[in-house]
Amino acid sequence: MDERIHKTPQVTVKEVNPELFHYVIYPATVPIIATKLGEIVGAMPAVWTTAVSTNPPLLLTVLAPERRTYRLVRESGYFTVNYLDFSKTQALALLGDVSARFASEKFDRAGIKFTPSRKIPSVAIEGASAVIECSLKTVLDVGGDHDIFIGRVEAVYATDDFTEGGWMLEKYKPILYVGRTRRPGPVKRRFATTGELVEVEYGGGMKEAVEARRRAYQVAEGTVKELSDRLGLPPEEIAYILLDVLKNLLGSRWK
Repeated sequence: MDERIHKTPQVTVKEVNPELFHYVIYPATVPIIATKLGEIVGAMPAVWTTAVSTNPPLLLTVLAPERRTYRLVRESGYFTVNYLDFSKTQALALLGDVSARFASEKFDRAGIKFTPSRKIPSVAIEGASAVIECSLKTVLDVGGDHDIFIGRVEAVYATDDFTEGGWMLEKYKPILYVGRTRRPGPVKRRFATTGELVEVEYGGGMKEAVEARRRAYQVAEGTVKELSDRLGLPPEEIAYILLDVLKNLLGSRWK
């Protein structure tokens, strides 16, 4: 028996900000969730994606309501989970940093192309190492800043680097998300694979789109504060009022 397995090293732990608990969970594989509603295609990385059940085959992915892909998945009822090789890390990072609301060309800039899914009316990423096709079973609101999407697995396909015993890691290099650097200083997302680490600058050369998204959020937050001051209501109440207004404006498109 290898003594190193049973030898208990001296470990000193420090207090960590509870808001950073998810960084303790990393590194983790990060797939891209892709979907299509009519002619509109959406795609974004979703590191909080995992299996739920093998019988029936179910998986979950966690999406934030403000993300464009959230609405597209919810309204279309279908999505794919796409796993890319480490060589495509820059492309994956760009999809997460830049919203198509502010940069419709982001897929072209990232070099991402889509192909029709095989068994569901959706899209997959061309050249992905593995694709899991899902029909949306339910969406769970757990009272946090993300909702849980449960999908039923309808089809799975992968390259020859995958066997019944799992991935042959001497050939397939998965993208592992490690976290991101903190301010002050430029924000960089950190990715790793077997024995390698790469840092990708936030926005990946599309800083204007990232800045436009940041300004849009600032304007929205300013509007909530202004209405709160004028009406004498807490910001949370103003947010709920605005949600009701949005529901009326969107009509049947609101889910």
